[in-house]
Amino acid sequence: MLLIPELAIGAAVGLIISTTGVGGGVIILPILTYFFGLDALAAVATANFLSMLMKMSSSYMHFRMGNIPLRRSLMILLIMIPSTVLASYGVTLLSHLSHHQVQIEWGINVLVVLAILFSLYLFYRRIRQTQLQVDDTYPPSGLIKSLLLPGTGAGLVLGATGVGGGIVVLPLLLRYARMNIKQAIGVSLFVTMMLSGSSALAYAQGGYTHWKLALVLFVGSLLSMPFANYLMKRVPDRILQYATLFLILCSAVLMGIRLVGWDFF
Repeated sequence: MLLIPELAIGAAVGLIISTTGVGGGVIILPILTYFFGLDALAAVATANFLSMLMKMSSSYMHFRMGNIPLRRSLMILLIMIPSTVLASYGVTLLSHLSHHQVQIEWGINVLVVLAILFSLYLFYRRIRQTQLQVDDTYPPSGLIKSLLLPGTGAGLVLGATGVGGGIVVLPLLLRYARMNIKQAIGVSLFVTMMLSGSSALAYAQGGYTHWKLALVLFVGSLLSMPFANYLMKRVPDRILQYATLFLILCSAVLMGIRLVGWDFF
């Protein structure tokens, strides 16, 4: 009985992640902080591990639906993974060597808010530019050229904060890789599943991950997979796009409130 709230929260988060791509960081982080009392570093570490687990099942669902072109997904992964690993190990090392733990945690929250604002900007541009054509045959050279700089930046954000899938990677795929919303959700889940795994390994070595809580929430997420599969097959692309935007706005408010109330000194 004591695990019912955790399972229910895991089911809700799993449903959101599977249908919008949002949740690996901006939803899980506030939940781990407000509901379970984890500090910033523990929340980031646990969010990375939990995101990896949840996105494994979600990615499999999207792969079966044909939303994950493997060649393009692997190219995007190769662009992002170096900066993700670098940021993860950098934050872990800095937290061990520095005596300014509060400032480090405050900096993580600032980076999360900036990532959310940039994501909102990209979504705004995508919605306004309705004439932007989806291109399923975008050449590899064009993909690398357009995603190299923003993909590297997204990797840094993901590694340092645990935020990246629906907040940063998904808008980049919509804007620069010319994918439709369902492809962008599927590819962002697959890519950030791998990136979250590399980050989770780095944070695990620092001893910050709350393993038991992450596993219970993951089991809860599996309960929502059949309903997520049903929604992805029947909900129109435009509704998914606006639902994703709404969740990012909610996340921006939550993280903004947390940042304003943070005791930097």
